Amino acid sequence: MKVRRYRPADYQGLLSFLNSALNEMGYEFLPDGKDADIRDVDRMYMQSRGSFHVVDNQGKICGCVGVKGFSDEIAELKRLYIAQECRELGLGRALCINAIKDARNFGYKFLRLDTTTKSQAALALFRKLGFYEIARYNSDPFAEIFMEKTL
Repeated sequence: MKVRRYRPADYQGLLSFLNSALNEMGYEFLPDGKDADIRDVDRMYMQSRGSFHVVDNQGKICGCVGVKGFSDEIAELKRLYIAQECRELGLGRALCINAIKDARNFGYKFLRLDTTTKSQAALALFRKLGFYEIARYNSDPFAEIFMEKTL
């Protein structure tokens, strides 16, 4: 298993992975609706002062994270998901470290994220990596917790 940059050839595998990851959490994966950013990963992430990484398990995508510009000084950490069978292997941390490095390299001053109370392991990881809670900064109806890290 390795963490690497997303490639266009990963697209179908990423869709399949996100569909199962979101369903597992009790959410519907809607690439034509709330999950539209995934329809064009290149444009939404890579070409917008951002990046996207995946966990590649012998050709199968089993984790991901994105960094997306929010404003000139603020980037957003998006789409951190790890397949159930790949958890507790340090992959979430590796994905986040890559995202933090990318956000710094792009010149952002802050990295923000939103999450839910369902994601206790992710919350613990975010806190360990220096994220702290902030006030709501977006209108995502599913988000319950908002965090930021000073870069």
